[in-house]
Amino acid sequence: MKHRIIALLFFYINTFSQESGIITYKSFFSVKQATEELKQQNRMWYQEELDHEMMAKQLRFTLQFNTEASIFTMSENMISDIENQLSKKYTIGRFYGSDTFFINRKKDTLIEQLTYSFATLLRKKKASFINWNLTTETKEIQGYKCYKATYTYVQKWKGREFLWPVVAWYCPEIPISLGPTRYSGLPGLILELHENEIGYIVDKIDFVSLPKKIVEPKIGEILDDEEINLRDQNVKNEMLNSK
Repeated sequence: MKHRIIALLFFYINTFSQESGIITYKSFFSVKQATEELKQQNRMWYQEELDHEMMAKQLRFTLQFNTEASIFTMSENMISDIENQLSKKYTIGRFYGSDTFFINRKKDTLIEQLTYSFATLLRKKKASFINWNLTTETKEIQGYKCYKATYTYVQKWKGREFLWPVVAWYCPEIPISLGPTRYSGLPGLILELHENEIGYIVDKIDFVSLPKKIVEPKIGEILDDEEINLRDQNVKNEMLNSK
């Protein structure tokens, strides 16, 4: 009986401690950009891709959460100011470094605050829009046993659809159904995520009380994907015509 009480007490303490916290992720290119084939074809492009891979490793992202909501943003940019600014901007953009992803866990709402060349936009949808394919494949990440889940994200652009393979490694030991950027809904915290060519892997897990309420992003126009693509293309056309 005594052992059962201790076990239950540990369970409740552990569950309570995981009600809020900050998860830090490191970013990286999950598909190598600076390949030997590119090196043979064009050494300048090869060096640019090496720079992008290096810069990606200098970014940090945080997922802050409580029982009500979560928010994913870039928290640290350690890329040196002496680096090429266009390459720096490109790399940060590839990893959504200028964007914010907010989830209302109670209302099952995902709000993406996206920075485009012409405006800051808000895109809203259900947070549970993902139909994950759960597998039995496992691997260990920072001492945690994680399971593999897959999904195909459809990115629409200029009337076409691009299929981005997504691989998530989630940990049932940490029963928080959240993860990097827009991805959530798994029976455990996502410790590693691959979306097409980019990736995030957990760097630090802190179960702490957050000092303030997680605030929903409000700044930005609400547009659908078709309107976003049209506006973005118009800006690019204006820039080309002005040269």
